[in-house]
Amino acid sequence: MASTSRIRVRRAGVLGGLGVLAIVVLVLARGGGQPPRLLAGGGGAGGTYDPLAYDPAASSGFEAAAAAGESHLIYAKSPGGASAAAARTERYGPLAAKAALSGAVDSSTLEAIVMLESAGRPDVIAGADPSAAAGLTQIVAATATQLLGMHVDLPASRRLGGQIATAIARGQTARARRLQAERRRVDERFDPALALAGTERYLKIANQVFGREDLAIESYHMGIGNLETALRRFTATSGSGDGIAALVRQNGLSYAKLCFDSTPLDHASTYTWLASLGDDSSTYLWRIRAAAGVLALHRSDPAGLAATAKLQTRAPSAELVLREPGTTTFATAGAVTAAARSGALVRLPSGTQASTLGLGADGGGPRFLRPDALATLLYMAAAVRAIVGPAAGQSLDVTAATTPSAALRSTARAGRGLAKADPLDASGYAFDIARTYGTPAEAQAFQFVLDRLSALNLIAWDREGPIIHVVVGSEAGRLDGLLKRLLPAASAAQR
Repeated sequence: MASTSRIRVRRAGVLGGLGVLAIVVLVLARGGGQPPRLLAGGGGAGGTYDPLAYDPAASSGFEAAAAAGESHLIYAKSPGGASAAAARTERYGPLAAKAALSGAVDSSTLEAIVMLESAGRPDVIAGADPSAAAGLTQIVAATATQLLGMHVDLPASRRLGGQIATAIARGQTARARRLQAERRRVDERFDPALALAGTERYLKIANQVFGREDLAIESYHMGIGNLETALRRFTATSGSGDGIAALVRQNGLSYAKLCFDSTPLDHASTYTWLASLGDDSSTYLWRIRAAAGVLALHRSDPAGLAATAKLQTRAPSAELVLREPGTTTFATAGAVTAAARSGALVRLPSGTQASTLGLGADGGGPRFLRPDALATLLYMAAAVRAIVGPAAGQSLDVTAATTPSAALRSTARAGRGLAKADPLDASGYAFDIARTYGTPAEAQAFQFVLDRLSALNLIAWDREGPIIHVVVGSEAGRLDGLLKRLLPAASAAQR
């Protein structure tokens, strides 16, 4: 990457970032004995190759991957940990079952909403004022009164909220409980049973609007109007002509299709709209599925949940879940060289070849990665190049690949701004990319690629000082064909 400017890449998830689910579409066009040329937005058209193209027949697989890819922040941000949050949420199971009798969604979905929205805490407010999202299912005051028919006396709710905070600060537990009971009467969002009933009413309304449960659930955070706009943009319609439910039915739309078929170059209007919403609206359905998975694990295998939570919280990303401890590593430079000779590791392209593939110049000598990790890196570089264009300086600068275990605490590593050694850096499945970009557009394209691949559960990534640290998971084996097409010599060496 050029160093003309440095753009901070924001982390996606519940804390912010683009967080828009879409899939990078890469095309490998054959031609005249030259290496295949990578382009974004091909969508599997004739003469192209796209190993990650969305397939409606495999929609459940895409949804499962998205839930797994979005699960890290459920573990990392649940107050008291995932197990404690699941236990708190489970207490409201009977109320969720009662609310679900209306048939809009089942009780497990309602419980997942509770887990994600409040972690089972009925008095939570999103911010300093109760006009914002509040209660067990985080309903906004205006939505509660104008759409759901709930009683919300905001002045009284504000007054009681202040009194409750004072009582808690003074250790007056009994008084705090009396005040909380009074607030539940003046602001029904703080009454767990009424909050769950209100959420179910919302989902019933949304289900009638869209005709699909997945779209109804997604709209709980995105909003019915915003989601309708996205769907109309996707189908190139506007206005109030056809009802949105009919449009969804006629075009076979699902939320997975909306997300994974929208990129900066394919259904770009939809992608731009979803990106403009911010606040992780577009990942909401996947985070609900992730929360449901945590609750299911809590019930079926509490010890397994605790073990998963330990892995999820020992690193700033889901890297230890994608590549659990025990993954084979390379202890010395000699071991790396031997692995390269056997084909277990593949050398990164250099010189003109690297530039053609969207990688920066190799300034630090030969570097190596596992075949599927290198394929993932090339996929990312090609996607950025396709989105931004092949202008000078538009490339990903790899600052580190496989680092022998013996060198993990070296001065060179410290010079990259890393606070501690990561054993996976010696596995061949991890690489670092410099956070310096030629243009803001390049930074945004890279962010898009990071979010898409993590949404597909192919990678885990985080910021570490001046670099983006990426760990490639086992699902990246889907990209093996990409490496064979781009680096046939390396593939032959593996055989």
